[in-house]
Amino acid sequence: MRGASQIRTRLGRPASAGGRRDVEHDRALDIAPHLRQDAGMGETFDPNGTDALRAEVEHLRARLAAAETALTEARTAEAELRAMFTAMTDVVIVMNREGRYLKIAPTGADLLYKPSGDLLGKTLHEVMPPSMADFLLSHVRASLEQQGLVNLEYSMPAGGREIFFSTNITPMSDDVAIVVARDVTDRKRAKEALAEGIRRQAVIDAQEAALSALSTPLIPVTDEIVVMPLIGVLDAQRVQQVMDTLLRGVTERRARTAILDITGISVVDTEVADALVRAARAVQLLGAKVVLTGVRRDVAQTLVEIQADLGGIVTRSTVQSGIAFAMARAG
Repeated sequence: MRGASQIRTRLGRPASAGGRRDVEHDRALDIAPHLRQDAGMGETFDPNGTDALRAEVEHLRARLAAAETALTEARTAEAELRAMFTAMTDVVIVMNREGRYLKIAPTGADLLYKPSGDLLGKTLHEVMPPSMADFLLSHVRASLEQQGLVNLEYSMPAGGREIFFSTNITPMSDDVAIVVARDVTDRKRAKEALAEGIRRQAVIDAQEAALSALSTPLIPVTDEIVVMPLIGVLDAQRVQQVMDTLLRGVTERRARTAILDITGISVVDTEVADALVRAARAVQLLGAKVVLTGVRRDVAQTLVEIQADLGGIVTRSTVQSGIAFAMARAG
């Protein structure tokens, strides 16, 4: 090395005995810089450089540890996303403005119109009927033009059956959108069944109302006399209807006499007898006279057992005799 050669040159020949000590001192001072230069491989040796190097190494180690931690977290997040994605049953498709299938997720494969291998790279019009292709493509383009979410519902055949889809279309760029279609067939069927149930119940209610009106008819004999013939079985609901119809008819017609014929009632127990008496009392409060006809022996016995207060209520055996009484009263 150049420093070693210079040292040898500096040393030269041995000095005289008398000035050896001074010469050696001077030579030592002269070669010291060259020793330091050789020790630094051509550069001056700096003892503080070691500390700086250690600091740089520690800094690099810290950055490496942080990068490894970030990588681990990223891999964990990716695994979680993959697990979530695998658990999805939705159809996920990446499609461009022309309706071309660019990517198809492996989820919901049984819900695809055709196997994914038959769809990739093709357009909607190449794999679907024109009307369905036009319908879906118009919504894809609407999402891209608006650069916003578009939601739609439709049905189409898949897997040998008709499937109802609720679909969201979201733009990924100016020309590419992601289509996420969810199978809502069960929900749709349940909704349709509920609507059908409501419709049927409305029909049943209307029929029951018509039957109830027939079972509690209010027949006008004259402007002042009305007759309500009752048949069948009286339950709590029907008794209430009898009372409502009777009171409304008396009020609307301003009848002076209301004939309640129970000839057709098969069973008159204590509850029914009490309800009939209460209905008669309610009519009396409107100012009309109540005539109870068709009272059989068992009915009379029941009225006695409940100690019914029949004050003001006229009883007759037949509806004809009841009408005769009312006509005579009307004069």
